[in-house]
Amino acid sequence: MAVEVKVDEYEQFLKTLGGRIKQLRKERGLSLRDMVLQHGYNDSQWRKYERGGSINLQSLLKVAKVFGISLSKLLDGLGEYPASSIAAIEMKRSPAKRAGAPGKKKTS
Repeated sequence: MAVEVKVDEYEQFLKTLGGRIKQLRKERGLSLRDMVLQHGYNDSQWRKYERGGSINLQSLLKVAKVFGISLSKLLDGLGEYPASSIAAIEMKRSPAKRAGAPGKKKTS
């Protein structure tokens, strides 16, 4: 059975990803001009990413690298919580998942 992603789900994913990219840029105190001059992006391309335009895997990897985070951190929760920010996703995780399950012994 084939899994189908509806167009509106994909568009919402891209829009949320764009919002996260913009949020990360602002949290790091970077302007659009910084993205162009310091990181070699084309101004219109970067604006497209922040507005939720399509982005390929190579570009996603570069965005994550620019922000000093893993690709999984960049994408974390986007499919599950389309309107959530990274901070909101972290808050939804249980304390045990964030800190590791306390009291459990590692086995070899």
